[in-house]
Amino acid sequence: MSDANSSPRLFAVERGGEAGGTTPPVVLLHGFDGRAVLWESLQERLATPQRRVLAFDLPGHGASRDYPGFGPPKVAARAILAELDARDIASAHLVGHSMGGAIACLMSLFAADRVASMTLLAPGGFGPQIGSGMIGAVMRAEGADAIRRAMGAMGARGWLPDAEIAAAIAAGRSPEDRAAIQHIFAMLFTAQEGVDFGTQGLLPLEAIAATGVPISLLWGADDPVTPFAQGSHAPPGFAFTALPDRGHMLMLEDEGACERAILAAIEHVDGA
Repeated sequence: MSDANSSPRLFAVERGGEAGGTTPPVVLLHGFDGRAVLWESLQERLATPQRRVLAFDLPGHGASRDYPGFGPPKVAARAILAELDARDIASAHLVGHSMGGAIACLMSLFAADRVASMTLLAPGGFGPQIGSGMIGAVMRAEGADAIRRAMGAMGARGWLPDAEIAAAIAAGRSPEDRAAIQHIFAMLFTAQEGVDFGTQGLLPLEAIAATGVPISLLWGADDPVTPFAQGSHAPPGFAFTALPDRGHMLMLEDEGACERAILAAIEHVDGA
């Protein structure tokens, strides 16, 4: 973050790129109530001396909690574009999970020339239904064990995140953090207590496809949060890949499949 006399900034973890290079970096955008640490293992796999990889805390989340006007995905999309300017990044390969996927899509609408490619992991906004009950359970969970169990319910049956991930998330929570997340939750989803599914806003998918940005779309066949049909019914322009026996937390459930899809998108655009 920045002081009052400069433009607001977002926190990011940056790896790779020490040897320089001319290819666009990779930018990782987490989902609702996430943070950069969720990408840690995949980020390490993607980063090389020639390839710069940045994982952001989105507005209202983690170390970017106090970003002005946080909440609407449009604010987050414009904040990331401003960060690209501040970091002298002309364009980037965007990787977005859930809400982060919706934010990547908005960036392509606002500035398609800044988006080299998009790899979307079970993105939000592709259909009206959303597992707001499961999302709310993670939001309200207290302590690493409870967070781990609640996150596990968002994956395929029997899956649990690593205990270290749950502990890192728990360590970063505070009353102020929870208040910010609850504010965003109320803004994004309709939800009723005791009801598993609510509704979310919809993206203009045909307009996003028409931007010409190469788009890879990965979806877990057993996703309990964003129903699988939302991805399989996406319009032409979204290169769809189904991941059997996977749920919503794709970068944690199937890191290898995510890495392959991201590298394929990079090679398609950059030729390396």
